[in-house]
Amino acid sequence: MMLELHSVTIGQTIRDFSMTLMDGKIAWLTGDAGCGKTTLLRAIIGLIPIDGGHISIDGELLTPLSAPYFRRQMAYVPQYLSVPDGYNEDPTDYVKLVERAVNAGKQLLIIDEPHETLDEERRRQVDAMLAEALQRGCTILAVGNGMNENTIRL
Repeated sequence: MMLELHSVTIGQTIRDFSMTLMDGKIAWLTGDAGCGKTTLLRAIIGLIPIDGGHISIDGELLTPLSAPYFRRQMAYVPQYLSVPDGYNEDPTDYVKLVERAVNAGKQLLIIDEPHETLDEERRRQVDAMLAEALQRGCTILAVGNGMNENTIRL
């Protein structure tokens, strides 16, 4: 799936942001804490509205009505897992969630900070899974510092 954002504005955080992610490629979205990386991902999956510009997937505009259709073709891994009070977030659970997303056969994979809480071994596991998804033609947008030079600063 080709993902295009053209002059996207969301609140005061994201202003006139544009990018194109070609089908079967990966891009790493970077930026300072609080600059809107997670907000942008949530807009791409149709969970929050944009205030200006447009988002398109394979040339079709993402709208509130089309978002459910496109979400069926996406897998999203959030930055933080929600766990009940009294439980700890286990890094292996995050790796399992990435693995499940990669193996879901979706065309667009959106991952928020896949390396942030992981040790080096688990980072390598996640990178191997993402490389496998790319070989199958999956398009990937991830937040963080990733495994290639295709970095977009927000």
